[in-house]
Amino acid sequence: MRELGVGGRASRSGEAGFTLIAMMVMLAILSVMMGVAVQTVTFQMKREKEAELIFRGNQYVEAIRIYKVKYGRFPMSLKEIWKAKPRVIRKKWKDPMTDSLNWGLVYLDTGTKVRLPGATPTPAPSPTPAVGTGFGQPTGRLGPIIGVYSRSREKSIKVYNGRRRYCDWKFEYKPPKVQTNPKQ
Repeated sequence: MRELGVGGRASRSGEAGFTLIAMMVMLAILSVMMGVAVQTVTFQMKREKEAELIFRGNQYVEAIRIYKVKYGRFPMSLKEIWKAKPRVIRKKWKDPMTDSLNWGLVYLDTGTKVRLPGATPTPAPSPTPAVGTGFGQPTGRLGPIIGVYSRSREKSIKVYNGRRRYCDWKFEYKPPKVQTNPKQ
């Protein structure tokens, strides 16, 4: 039986139990809300990194285009782009997905990945030849580069050019097609 206090109320121990349960329910609700907030913030941060990856990849494409115009050939490494005088890129952009300067390179290939129309398979000699990433990490490949890609194998949120992994998002220089007048 419950003890009744002044005015017929239940004792303080009953009220304390109810307060404890109410506090536990509030903590559970807050922890669920915090979990949702953390997921939302994480999702938004990943979206921002994806947008930054696209921006930075396109910065390299533009640098390769400018390099080709200025020097009449494609660069052999990222190092050539970074050290070109006059500059062709504002800064050494890191891959936002890996936070590294170690971008994957898309080569002007002589048989496997990309071949540009009218391109010669043998490039002009480079004053600073390089293999791989352009700063001392050989990949066994030599040749002019026409683009970059992230080395992250993570799945993306955004579908970019039909691709769902960051390492499949290729940022490549594609020269404009030359229009010829058809015979009339």
